Amino acid sequence: MKTIKQTKWNRSNLQDPAMLKQYRTCLHNRLIGKEAQQDIEGEWAQIKEAIIESANEVIQTQATSNRNEWWDESCKLMMLQKNEARKKYLEVKTRATREINEAKRTEAKRIGREKKIIGINKKIRLIIIIIIIFIYCNWVVTRWQ
Repeated sequence: MKTIKQTKWNRSNLQDPAMLKQYRTCLHNRLIGKEAQQDIEGEWAQIKEAIIESANEVIQTQATSNRNEWWDESCKLMMLQKNEARKKYLEVKTRATREINEAKRTEAKRIGREKKIIGINKKIRLIIIIIIIFIYCNWVVTRWQ
C-alpha cells in the first residue's frame, strides 16, 4: 500500500490578513473563470483544482523536514529488498520464499534499529554539548560580574 504525501500549507501566510485577502481574490478569479459542468463530480473537480492552484500560488507549501535523520539510502534499499521478498512470498508461498522473507524482515529490523540508536546517540551528544556551552557561558557571566 502506497502512502499519499499530504501537502502542508504555510500557516504563517494564512494568518497574514493581506495574504488571506490575496488568496480569496485569486480563488474568486479562478472560480469565476471556470465554465459550468453538466455533472456534480466535474463541478467538484473544478472547485478542488481552483482551491489547490490558488493555495499553491498564494499560500505556498510549508518546508518539510526529515524527522528521522538516521534514515538513509541503506535503510531505504533494505526496505525495498524486504518488500520485494514479501511480494515474492505472497505470490509463491513456499518454505524457501518464507525463509527469505523472514531473513529480509529480520535484517531490515536490525539495520533500522542500529541506525536509529546511532541517530538518537548523536542527538543526545549534541544536547549535552549545548548544555555544557550554556553552563560555561553562565559561569563566565557570573565570574565577570
